[in-house]
Amino acid sequence: MSIFQKNKKSFLIAVIFVLLVSLLILQILRFSDYKLRTNLTAFQIREMKSTVNNYIVMIDSLRKDMDANLKKGNVYCNEEEIKEATLTFIRHVVHESTFANGAYVWINEVTNYDGGENYGIRQVHGNLPETEGMQLSTFYEDAKGNFPYREELEGIKANGEITYRYFFKEYHNDAVSEKITYAKLYEPYNWIICTGTYLNSMYNPAGGVTFMNKLIFYISFIVIILIALILFTYIIISNILNSHKLIKQTEILKNEVEKDSLTGAGSRSFGNTLLFKYLNNFREFDKNYTIAILDIDNFKKINDCYGHNMGDIVMKSLVTTIKQYQKEEDHIIRWGGDEFILTFNGSERNIEELMETIRSKVAEQTLTTEDGKKIHYTISIGVSHFNEKDQSIIDTIKRIDDALYLAKRNKNTYYIMN
Repeated sequence: MSIFQKNKKSFLIAVIFVLLVSLLILQILRFSDYKLRTNLTAFQIREMKSTVNNYIVMIDSLRKDMDANLKKGNVYCNEEEIKEATLTFIRHVVHESTFANGAYVWINEVTNYDGGENYGIRQVHGNLPETEGMQLSTFYEDAKGNFPYREELEGIKANGEITYRYFFKEYHNDAVSEKITYAKLYEPYNWIICTGTYLNSMYNPAGGVTFMNKLIFYISFIVIILIALILFTYIIISNILNSHKLIKQTEILKNEVEKDSLTGAGSRSFGNTLLFKYLNNFREFDKNYTIAILDIDNFKKINDCYGHNMGDIVMKSLVTTIKQYQKEEDHIIRWGGDEFILTFNGSERNIEELMETIRSKVAEQTLTTEDGKKIHYTISIGVSHFNEKDQSIIDTIKRIDDALYLAKRNKNTYYIMN
């Protein structure tokens, strides 16, 4: 066999080796990108569900509080008037809210569950307020021929909620991108509460590898053998860095899911998980905790008199004040609206003294409105512990709610129920 033939054979083997290595590395890149996208999408869906559920709690609490307060004042309003007042408040909240990854909230009202033309009305839209009042049709097609409103309505009718995807023009941009949405029905008003975001707003900031980058990288391996070896090393390092970036991004998303964006307290989703864990600790290890529920006295009056911005300031001030009297292992959770849950570890602390301190320190605060007025606010607190009869967290919360009810009879006080 000639030297040329030997060299030719060696060259062919080298080329085949480079092709195989290139294909392997390309698959590694695809898998890494897929893993990143899958985790980001999962966390985004969790956050969207938490956001929608928080809005539903807010709407329901507002509707019931408004009805109760009107009845106390011997003022009669029919359900439609209360609904319109609720819509006005929620519209203001949605327009003023911002969310991670370019997400936003909108509300569609269903007027005909059979679908078709004018089956619903766009009541609220965080990005496109000019579309509010627009009639909706299940015959509407997106840029890829999908029927998003029909899919949404069918999912709501079947399960009361749905997570789905469709293609829509980006905000302030003519580009059409894939969008992920979570929607859930608030049945008393036939409102579908929705939140969504564009997938590329999640993937691109996190370092997603584009198809063109992969193609250039793949060709580089085929063309130059030596560069292929260098790039192979580079990809190993790049995957390590991407893993660290994924961990960091996961932690960021986890914090966003576990924290209330307005007050910095724990989210309701985080609170449910925490209380379930505490109940298991009580059952398995006989470790007890003090659980308290508080809300702000006459909070609606604060919003009505001084505006919702002042209401937000009051809630932020409340969280900041309470954290000063909690230890590192204690928690404050925004349960819904102006209602918060406090958790305290251990039984060696004087709970009556602690509740009195929190109550009095909150009442002593002075806040200043935009027009320079000085205001004070107070809180009422219901307190209890786990006991052997608790079958679930619901039993514990019910007992603490009863204690809160007794405290709110006088307001600016606390009531401990064993």
